[in-house]
Amino acid sequence: MKKILVAYDGSKMSDLALSKAIDISKPTSKIYVLYVIDEDEVRWPTRIDVALIWGGNIAELEKNILEIHKNYAKNVLKRAENIAKKKNKKIKAFFEVGFPAEKILETAERLRCDLIVLASRSKSQIEFLLGSVAEKVVARSKIPVLVVKR
Repeated sequence: MKKILVAYDGSKMSDLALSKAIDISKPTSKIYVLYVIDEDEVRWPTRIDVALIWGGNIAELEKNILEIHKNYAKNVLKRAENIAKKKNKKIKAFFEVGFPAEKILETAERLRCDLIVLASRSKSQIEFLLGSVAEKVVARSKIPVLVVKR
């Protein structure tokens, strides 16, 4: 495997997925670590600033929420870099905004990855109805997908 894409969200399960990707990689393999800022969470945040909404400034609200997500993503990716550093492996860590399953698949294709590695998760009621990110990636991917379980 020359190129591996790891979908990473900073959870302990995604830490395991990253560690697994590093363990199965070759010394010459490139590992890309992707954090996806969910577009729905930017447009429809679970916690919103009511004053901005009542002020009618939705664009400002979305911009502020996006900046918060970007800062969070940067911190999460630093964690991934530290995990890789402890294992003496360099990674390229970055974030994108979009729908997680779609972004993972688009990024893997754009980078011409040989493998996608991501963590499985327990399902919430919403995920049960809509399908988890891992299920969507496995179902739609044209390249092999490794789903890491506990």
